Amino acid sequence: MKKETKGYLLVLGGATCLGTIGIFARMIYRFEPDPLTVVTFRALIAFFLSFLIAILLNPDWLRIKRKDFLFFAAYGLLSVSLCFLLFFYAIKYTTIANATILLYTYPAFVVILSRLFLGEELTRGKILALLLTFLGCILVIGVQNPSVLKLNFKGTVFGLGAGVGAGLYSIFGKKGMEKYSSFTVVTYAFGFGSFFLLLLRRAHVLASVNYPLPVWLWIFALAVFSTLLGYSLYTRGLRYLEAGRAGIVATWEVVVASVLALILFGETLKILQVAGGLLILSGIVMIKLQPSEETTGQDDSK
Repeated sequence: MKKETKGYLLVLGGATCLGTIGIFARMIYRFEPDPLTVVTFRALIAFFLSFLIAILLNPDWLRIKRKDFLFFAAYGLLSVSLCFLLFFYAIKYTTIANATILLYTYPAFVVILSRLFLGEELTRGKILALLLTFLGCILVIGVQNPSVLKLNFKGTVFGLGAGVGAGLYSIFGKKGMEKYSSFTVVTYAFGFGSFFLLLLRRAHVLASVNYPLPVWLWIFALAVFSTLLGYSLYTRGLRYLEAGRAGIVATWEVVVASVLALILFGETLKILQVAGGLLILSGIVMIKLQPSEETTGQDDSK
């Protein structure tokens, strides 16, 4: 299998896992828990599981140079802690649909930032694929319906901030894998991300939480499938793909989320939503057909 094809499959697999976030969140918030507490547990569980896996399979995955601690601290702060928090506050000040579409500006930020910091080529095909997938996200989420919009300054700033944070995840991940395995990158990103979230949601507050068993099961599923597995596959895919391409392909998670809502909750898909899904698929196929530079990185087996 070609490395590029492997990269696309890994990113699509990661996006599929990330597309389950809405399903798990819906089940969790039926019990009305505190969202900040939930995202803190989400990051903590993902970190402890990745740490345990590294201890059992390859302790070398946990070894990094002292000078790189600052890099991973910035990674965890900007791409995990702030991204999770800003999206939460965007929902608070605007609608879920509006916050979500602002979050999905992140492929644009990935394309721009990868040009500035990674030297990736900015082609017409990449720009067109970006526009197709972004328009597709708008249609799938249903932002074309004025009733779901609630535009305001705070909500817009927080939503765009979450988009920048999500975009930076790919940039940091790509740089991190110049030296380390994808599992090392994910473990330290969530380790530092959890640490900064704990500064806001103190440990004694978490210890006093008394959720019913179903909430804990859904939070655990959110941490395993939508977080650890999703980000691990996506990050591994970055080894074989340009960050800009990976960000565009990752919009597949919007399609997955809509299909799961249809299957599990009986939600109906309108014609414009179906059209949006087709636009996302078209953008993904277009970026796949575009020639790309060969990507390199440390072998994850090391």
